[in-house]
Amino acid sequence: MKDKIKRFFIDKKELLVFIAVVVVVFATVITIASLALNDTPVSNDDPIQNPGNGDTPTINPGNDDPNQDNPVVQQPKVKFAVPVQGECEVVRIFFDLALSDEELEDAIITVGGYFVESKGISYAKSDNSVFDVCSIYDGKVTSVEEDELDGVCVTIQHADDVVSIYSSLSNVSVKVNDTVKVGQVIGKASTSLADVEAGVHVHLEVKVNNAYVNPTTVFGKELSEVQTGK
Repeated sequence: MKDKIKRFFIDKKELLVFIAVVVVVFATVITIASLALNDTPVSNDDPIQNPGNGDTPTINPGNDDPNQDNPVVQQPKVKFAVPVQGECEVVRIFFDLALSDEELEDAIITVGGYFVESKGISYAKSDNSVFDVCSIYDGKVTSVEEDELDGVCVTIQHADDVVSIYSSLSNVSVKVNDTVKVGQVIGKASTSLADVEAGVHVHLEVKVNNAYVNPTTVFGKELSEVQTGK
Protein backbone atom coordinates (compact mmCIF):
# COMPACT_ATOMS: atom_id res chain seq x y z
CA MET A 1 0.00 0.00 0.00
CA LYS A 2 2.84 2.37 0.80
CA ASP A 3 4.44 1.63 -2.55
CA LYS A 4 1.27 2.55 -4.37
CA ILE A 5 0.98 5.87 -2.51
CA LYS A 6 4.64 6.60 -3.15
CA ARG A 7 4.22 5.80 -6.82
CA PHE A 8 1.18 8.10 -7.01
CA PHE A 9 3.11 11.09 -5.74
CA ILE A 10 6.02 10.37 -8.01
CA ASP A 11 3.75 10.23 -11.06
CA LYS A 12 2.00 13.44 -10.01
CA LYS A 13 5.32 15.21 -9.54
CA GLU A 14 6.44 14.18 -13.02
CA LEU A 15 3.13 15.50 -14.44
CA LEU A 16 3.61 18.84 -12.75
CA VAL A 17 7.14 19.08 -14.06
CA PHE A 18 5.92 18.29 -17.58
CA ILE A 19 3.22 20.96 -17.37
CA ALA A 20 5.73 23.49 -16.09
CA VAL A 21 8.06 22.74 -18.96
CA VAL A 22 5.24 23.13 -21.49
CA VAL A 23 4.26 26.48 -19.96
CA VAL A 24 7.85 27.74 -20.08
CA VAL A 25 8.27 26.66 -23.71
CA PHE A 26 4.95 28.27 -24.70
CA ALA A 27 5.88 31.51 -22.95
CA THR A 28 9.25 31.53 -24.66
CA VAL A 29 7.66 31.06 -28.08
CA ILE A 30 5.18 33.90 -27.45
CA THR A 31 7.98 36.23 -26.34
CA ILE A 32 10.13 35.46 -29.36
CA ALA A 33 7.19 35.96 -31.74
CA SER A 34 6.33 39.28 -30.12
CA LEU A 35 9.89 40.55 -30.42
CA ALA A 36 10.01 39.47 -34.06
CA LEU A 37 6.82 41.38 -34.86
CA ASN A 38 8.07 44.57 -33.17
CA ASP A 39 11.27 44.49 -35.20
CA THR A 40 9.45 44.26 -38.56
CA PRO A 41 10.11 47.53 -40.56
CA VAL A 42 7.10 49.58 -41.60
CA SER A 43 6.34 49.39 -45.32
CA ASN A 44 7.14 52.48 -47.40
CA ASP A 45 3.75 52.11 -49.02
CA ASP A 46 1.99 53.09 -45.81
CA PRO A 47 0.76 56.70 -46.48
CA ILE A 48 0.06 57.42 -42.82
CA GLN A 49 3.00 55.80 -40.93
CA ASN A 50 5.63 56.66 -43.52
CA PRO A 51 4.73 59.54 -45.86
CA GLY A 52 8.35 59.65 -47.05
CA ASN A 53 11.03 62.31 -46.81
CA GLY A 54 9.04 64.21 -44.19
CA ASP A 55 6.54 65.44 -46.81
CA THR A 56 2.87 65.70 -45.97
CA PRO A 57 0.71 63.76 -48.47
CA THR A 58 -1.22 66.04 -50.83
CA ILE A 59 -4.99 65.81 -50.51
CA ASN A 60 -7.18 66.94 -53.41
CA PRO A 61 -4.49 68.91 -55.25
CA GLY A 62 -7.15 70.25 -57.62
CA ASN A 63 -6.70 71.70 -61.07
CA ASP A 64 -3.20 72.85 -61.98
CA ASP A 65 -4.59 75.51 -64.31
CA PRO A 66 -3.08 78.84 -63.08
CA ASN A 67 -6.04 80.75 -64.52
CA GLN A 68 -8.64 78.78 -62.61
CA ASP A 69 -8.80 81.28 -59.73
CA ASN A 70 -8.19 84.27 -61.99
CA PRO A 71 -10.60 84.02 -64.91
CA VAL A 72 -10.12 86.56 -67.66
CA VAL A 73 -12.81 89.23 -67.45
CA GLN A 74 -13.55 90.87 -70.75
CA GLN A 75 -14.06 94.59 -70.51
CA PRO A 76 -17.17 95.98 -72.19
CA LYS A 77 -16.43 97.68 -75.50
CA VAL A 78 -16.71 101.46 -75.65
CA LYS A 79 -19.69 102.78 -77.58
CA PHE A 80 -20.80 106.24 -78.66
CA ALA A 81 -23.22 107.91 -76.23
CA VAL A 82 -25.49 110.94 -76.21
CA PRO A 83 -23.79 114.17 -75.07
CA VAL A 84 -26.21 114.97 -72.26
CA GLN A 85 -27.26 113.56 -68.91
CA GLY A 86 -30.68 113.73 -67.35
CA GLU A 87 -33.92 114.73 -69.01
CA CYS A 88 -33.18 116.63 -72.20
CA GLU A 89 -35.03 116.76 -75.48
CA VAL A 90 -33.97 117.22 -79.09
CA VAL A 91 -34.95 120.71 -80.25
CA ARG A 92 -33.05 120.74 -83.55
CA ILE A 93 -32.63 117.73 -85.85
CA PHE A 94 -30.19 116.83 -88.62
CA PHE A 95 -31.19 118.20 -92.05
CA ASP A 96 -32.17 115.46 -94.49
CA LEU A 97 -34.19 115.91 -97.69
CA ALA A 98 -35.98 112.65 -96.84
CA LEU A 99 -37.68 114.40 -93.92
CA SER A 100 -41.30 115.50 -94.11
CA ASP A 101 -42.15 119.19 -94.49
CA GLU A 102 -43.04 119.36 -90.80
CA GLU A 103 -39.79 117.72 -89.76
CA LEU A 104 -37.77 120.00 -92.01
CA GLU A 105 -38.93 122.98 -89.93
CA ASP A 106 -36.95 121.54 -87.02
CA ALA A 107 -33.92 120.97 -89.27
CA ILE A 108 -33.60 124.56 -90.48
CA ILE A 109 -32.06 127.30 -88.34
CA THR A 110 -33.12 130.91 -88.86
CA VAL A 111 -30.20 133.30 -88.49
CA GLY A 112 -31.32 136.90 -89.11
CA GLY A 113 -32.99 136.75 -92.51
CA TYR A 114 -31.18 133.58 -93.57
CA PHE A 115 -32.09 129.92 -93.35
CA VAL A 116 -29.30 127.51 -92.47
CA GLU A 117 -29.46 123.73 -92.67
CA SER A 118 -28.74 122.02 -89.37
CA LYS A 119 -25.62 119.89 -89.70
CA GLY A 120 -26.20 118.24 -86.35
CA ILE A 121 -28.71 117.99 -83.50
CA SER A 122 -29.41 120.27 -80.54
CA TYR A 123 -30.46 119.30 -77.00
CA ALA A 124 -32.23 121.49 -74.45
CA LYS A 125 -34.20 121.15 -71.22
CA SER A 126 -37.90 121.89 -71.12
CA ASP A 127 -37.36 124.52 -68.42
CA ASN A 128 -34.53 126.16 -70.40
CA SER A 129 -32.05 125.52 -67.59
CA VAL A 130 -28.31 124.91 -67.83
CA PHE A 131 -27.00 121.30 -67.98
CA ASP A 132 -23.72 119.43 -68.38
CA VAL A 133 -22.42 118.52 -71.82
CA CYS A 134 -20.34 115.32 -72.18
CA SER A 135 -18.01 113.79 -74.73
CA ILE A 136 -19.79 111.21 -76.87
CA TYR A 137 -16.70 108.97 -77.08
CA ASP A 138 -13.07 108.62 -76.00
CA GLY A 139 -10.80 111.05 -77.79
CA LYS A 140 -8.47 114.02 -77.75
CA VAL A 141 -9.43 117.70 -77.68
CA THR A 142 -8.05 119.36 -80.81
CA SER A 143 -9.74 122.76 -80.59
CA VAL A 144 -11.41 125.08 -78.07
CA GLU A 145 -12.59 128.27 -79.77
CA GLU A 146 -15.10 131.04 -79.16
CA ASP A 147 -17.25 132.00 -82.14
CA GLU A 148 -19.34 135.17 -82.35
CA LEU A 149 -22.43 133.25 -83.46
CA ASP A 150 -21.92 129.72 -82.16
CA GLY A 151 -20.45 130.60 -78.76
CA VAL A 152 -17.65 128.41 -77.36
CA CYS A 153 -16.97 125.37 -79.56
CA VAL A 154 -15.02 122.24 -78.60
CA THR A 155 -13.72 119.78 -81.19
CA ILE A 156 -12.74 116.22 -80.19
CA GLN A 157 -10.86 113.81 -82.45
CA HIS A 158 -11.97 110.21 -81.80
CA ALA A 159 -9.99 108.66 -84.66
CA ASP A 160 -8.32 109.91 -87.82
CA ASP A 161 -11.68 109.88 -89.57
CA VAL A 162 -14.22 110.51 -86.77
CA VAL A 163 -14.70 113.92 -85.13
CA SER A 164 -17.33 115.46 -82.85
CA ILE A 165 -18.01 119.20 -82.51
CA TYR A 166 -19.91 120.80 -79.60
CA SER A 167 -21.09 124.40 -79.86
CA SER A 168 -23.09 126.85 -77.72
CA LEU A 169 -21.04 126.01 -74.61
CA SER A 170 -19.97 127.88 -71.50
CA ASN A 171 -17.71 127.02 -68.55
CA VAL A 172 -15.62 124.70 -70.71
CA SER A 173 -13.54 122.36 -68.51
CA VAL A 174 -11.12 120.99 -71.13
CA LYS A 175 -8.27 122.41 -73.16
CA VAL A 176 -6.42 121.52 -76.33
CA ASN A 177 -4.53 118.17 -76.18
CA ASP A 178 -6.59 116.92 -73.23
CA THR A 179 -7.57 113.26 -73.41
CA VAL A 180 -11.25 112.68 -72.62
CA LYS A 181 -13.41 109.64 -71.98
CA VAL A 182 -16.94 108.92 -73.12
CA GLY A 183 -19.40 110.57 -70.72
CA GLN A 184 -16.81 113.01 -69.37
CA VAL A 185 -18.17 116.52 -68.80
CA ILE A 186 -16.49 119.03 -71.11
CA GLY A 187 -18.64 122.10 -70.38
CA LYS A 188 -22.16 123.43 -69.85
CA ALA A 189 -24.94 124.25 -72.27
CA SER A 190 -25.53 127.92 -73.04
CA THR A 191 -27.19 130.22 -75.57
CA SER A 192 -25.90 131.28 -78.96
CA LEU A 193 -26.74 133.81 -81.61
CA ALA A 194 -26.62 131.02 -84.21
CA ASP A 195 -29.86 129.54 -82.83
CA VAL A 196 -31.65 131.91 -80.49
CA GLU A 197 -34.90 129.93 -80.75
CA ALA A 198 -33.27 126.89 -79.14
CA GLY A 199 -32.60 128.81 -75.91
CA VAL A 200 -30.06 127.18 -73.57
CA HIS A 201 -28.80 124.25 -75.61
CA VAL A 202 -25.83 122.36 -77.00
CA HIS A 203 -25.45 121.72 -80.72
CA LEU A 204 -23.62 118.50 -81.64
CA GLU A 205 -22.12 117.74 -85.04
CA VAL A 206 -20.33 114.54 -86.08
CA LYS A 207 -18.00 114.11 -89.05
CA VAL A 208 -16.95 110.77 -90.54
CA ASN A 209 -14.35 110.96 -93.31
CA ASN A 210 -14.80 114.75 -93.24
CA ALA A 211 -18.52 114.48 -94.05
CA TYR A 212 -21.32 115.44 -91.67
CA VAL A 213 -23.51 112.54 -90.52
CA ASN A 214 -26.63 112.41 -88.39
CA PRO A 215 -25.31 112.06 -84.81
CA THR A 216 -28.22 109.80 -83.87
CA THR A 217 -26.85 107.17 -86.28
CA VAL A 218 -23.65 106.72 -84.25
CA PHE A 219 -25.11 106.45 -80.73
CA GLY A 220 -24.77 102.96 -79.29
CA LYS A 221 -22.18 101.90 -81.87
CA GLU A 222 -18.50 101.00 -81.58
CA LEU A 223 -15.86 103.04 -83.38
CA SER A 224 -15.32 100.39 -86.07
CA GLU A 225 -19.05 100.37 -86.85
CA VAL A 226 -19.11 104.15 -87.23
CA GLN A 227 -16.06 104.12 -89.48
CA THR A 228 -17.58 101.54 -91.81
CA GLY A 229 -21.04 103.10 -91.69
CA LYS A 230 -22.70 99.90 -90.40
